[in-house]
Amino acid sequence: MIRGMLATRSYFRRLGPRAVSAMVLVAAAAPLLPARAEENAKHCGPTFVDIDPTTGDLLILCGKSGTIRRLGSDDGSMKSEAVLGESPFAFDRHPDGARLYVTCRRGQEIRELDAVSLQTLRTFPLRGDPTGVAASADGRRLYVAVHSLDEVAVFDLETGSEIKRLATGNGPEMVRRSPQQQLVYVTNLLPNPVPLDQPPANEITVIDDISANVVERIILENANVGRWIAFSPDGSLAVVAINRPKNLIPMVQVARGWVMTSGFAVMAPGSGHAPVQLLVDLPNQAYADPYGTVFTPDGSKFYLSCAGSDVVMAIDVSAVRRVMEEVEKGRLPRPADDLGLSRRYVVARIPVGANPQALAISLDGRWLYAANRLDDSISVIDTGKDTVVRTLVMGTPAPPDKLSRGERLFHSAARTFHGQFSCTSCHPDEGLDGLQYDLEPDGIGQNLVDNRTMRAIGDTAPFKWRGTNPDITTQCGERTAKWIVRTGWLSTSQVVELASFIRSIAPVVNPFRSPDGAFTDAQLRGKALFERTAANDGKPLPERAQCHFCHSGSVYTDHQAFDVGSRSPTDESGDYDTAHLTNIFESAPYLHDGRAATLEEIWTKYNPEDRHGVSSDWTKQQLNDLVEYLKNL
Repeated sequence: MIRGMLATRSYFRRLGPRAVSAMVLVAAAAPLLPARAEENAKHCGPTFVDIDPTTGDLLILCGKSGTIRRLGSDDGSMKSEAVLGESPFAFDRHPDGARLYVTCRRGQEIRELDAVSLQTLRTFPLRGDPTGVAASADGRRLYVAVHSLDEVAVFDLETGSEIKRLATGNGPEMVRRSPQQQLVYVTNLLPNPVPLDQPPANEITVIDDISANVVERIILENANVGRWIAFSPDGSLAVVAINRPKNLIPMVQVARGWVMTSGFAVMAPGSGHAPVQLLVDLPNQAYADPYGTVFTPDGSKFYLSCAGSDVVMAIDVSAVRRVMEEVEKGRLPRPADDLGLSRRYVVARIPVGANPQALAISLDGRWLYAANRLDDSISVIDTGKDTVVRTLVMGTPAPPDKLSRGERLFHSAARTFHGQFSCTSCHPDEGLDGLQYDLEPDGIGQNLVDNRTMRAIGDTAPFKWRGTNPDITTQCGERTAKWIVRTGWLSTSQVVELASFIRSIAPVVNPFRSPDGAFTDAQLRGKALFERTAANDGKPLPERAQCHFCHSGSVYTDHQAFDVGSRSPTDESGDYDTAHLTNIFESAPYLHDGRAATLEEIWTKYNPEDRHGVSSDWTKQQLNDLVEYLKNL
């Protein structure tokens, strides 16, 4: 059964930069389900907030309604609003201050806006899902993260054309230019591929702003879900929001506060010292899903939003520097696993609204603004007292319906043991984290399973790799309470709401799928191989040796379990659910335990007996063609 997420940077690299630049058509984006689209239209869903340096106004990207708003920073009154592409994610300001560059993730474009009127000046189509963005120091180039392709696209701002692609880590997230160095830093959401018995390794990709080339890849061991990065005003420190999963130990450790910890990585750029990872958790209380980061103008504190816990952390920079010094001198072993260490540097834990993500600070440093994505509000925090002094409501929010209540449950850690994690901790952006887990019901040390995506799974029952859960409600109900969150979990009606939200999650934009649905020549040849009924020598193939027999229907699954020869010594049986193939390009690693790092490895390394389709007679070209076809699905 094919499964997972593929590192796809090789696709555009094979085409070459000139071919990529010429591809102005964007990929076909799967529409949101009607109920989800209707619900989104009612809400702003603030995903990014910044301060206008001229007026002090708040500039808010509304990820759900697809707009940018200018609000008065005192009372939250809306001064103007402009329509953008679908799912605006982040923006950066041109060095001349006159223009903004906004990425629209599902819209597959970058918008150049007039910084005053917020009207669109130019649109740069980009095949894929753009996330973070940063202008070069000289204002001549634009760096845009393309999450689904593990790349940064570099644009010439004079001509508006794309000039090159740079390979990043897995799922580039935010892009920020260092204030003092000629460097651009890119965080990555997911871990780089590692062997099954190794902990995750998250990458920070560093680009030289002069040559526009990658010059360093900083690895954060045991870290995952890299979100925002922020620099101190003098550039001497950088902090990145991270999770620290303990996926190599059994999930029984939930009861010991030891499956998911949350914090940040801090580093001194140019110092030669390795990053130091520190937690914000306490021994009996975790603070899930670190997300946004921002420093005060004087560099004395930085703030970290914990989206799953509805809290913003205030962190003393001097105290962090002292801890870093102790670590570098070897006087503080294993700081990243110390649940009590945060008492030394976290000076306040500030309750805010639902799912705070983006942060911004006023020009004078007096006010911190936290964008509560699922509250349609902005919490205004007095940085002298580290308390919320007022809440700016984004218009007149509609009462929450079943889908929005389910979305809040998905993104909240309030009902897990000690608040360790939310659904999104393991399913960031409603997808997957690329890791494998040892779940207790299957036996400790046995039946390790690869995490599965939450995107577009409504028609793919049954669930779990063994296919033992007949529907999403069963998957999210008592089983989750007993074996995963270790609490009373949810009421029956809440489980229904959560399941309804999960069914509404749409697939991401597929950069390998043509807008008109047409296949390339390679994809057509791959399709023929996928649907073949005879081997290369003309001999008929048994039905179960034909790809399309098991991977059938609109989502490419027959909803049955089969043994395709992937059983490991720790598996109790070899029967596994036929995984659906929708957007398989983005869900590596593959097979039930994630042993195949790429689609190719499914057949080149893990199908020696031709039990997962007859692949022993394939040519290299046939394998390449099949992979191109699968990535298009």
